[in-house]
Amino acid sequence: MNLETNISGHNTDIIMKATAEMFKDKTLEILGLKTARIVDIMPTVLPVVEAREKRLDFVFLLEDETLLHLEFQTTVPKDLLRRVAFYGARIVERHNRDVSTAIIYSGSIQNAPDLLTKGSLTYKVTNVYLKDMDGDAEYNRLKDKIDHEEPLDEADLQKLIFLPLMKSKQPEKDMDIQAAELAKVSKSKHTNFAIGALVAITDKFLPEEYKRRILEVLRMTQIEQWFREEGMKEGKLETARNALLKGADVEFVAEIIGLPLETIQKLKNEIVS
Repeated sequence: MNLETNISGHNTDIIMKATAEMFKDKTLEILGLKTARIVDIMPTVLPVVEAREKRLDFVFLLEDETLLHLEFQTTVPKDLLRRVAFYGARIVERHNRDVSTAIIYSGSIQNAPDLLTKGSLTYKVTNVYLKDMDGDAEYNRLKDKIDHEEPLDEADLQKLIFLPLMKSKQPEKDMDIQAAELAKVSKSKHTNFAIGALVAITDKFLPEEYKRRILEVLRMTQIEQWFREEGMKEGKLETARNALLKGADVEFVAEIIGLPLETIQKLKNEIVS
């Protein structure tokens, strides 16, 4: 299993694990979103939606037990709010929790609608505009820290991830490559997770040519090995899931497959629920 196959095939489980680690126990206050802290990323496998449109979606479980659904946009499609409302309703149906939707618009977007009303249906979103965040200045600041071998703190890493969406004289796709280059040479211990989140956030609007370029940028980093290891683990989890569905004992599955007992028990609980 190679890195290119993972991303081009939208193997979201592995990419989302990196994103979950990047944002766990944090907020998105740097984007102007005031929410409870992020606990985890929720499963986003909604077949009715994904059969029509393949994309990476972010549904964060927050500390207050509500859900935050994030959309990243570089354009304002006419059907955006209808699609978002449909997706939000599906999330409620699956998880039965309060859901808030925030749409993060790149620096090229000045305004967009935030309310959908269709008869009895009303869906309100929070629009976040990155037009006031200077991506070029932020890039230079982060590059200066890295050039001086200063570690990036958590706020720096978040800004690095969102660099391609900030206002810039460069197109989003070019800034994406530059952000990946910075992440590659960063001394931060969370660099791998930052790269995974960067890939996930920009996957939606990055042309295939630039996806290949970013893969080349990342190929010599530890992220590829991390992806491989996570992929192997995912394969074991799938085998364990199938065994549990056929009635195999939790302890037996853990011993045979070589995963921790608590991992298999958690998997069993998810199947039962």
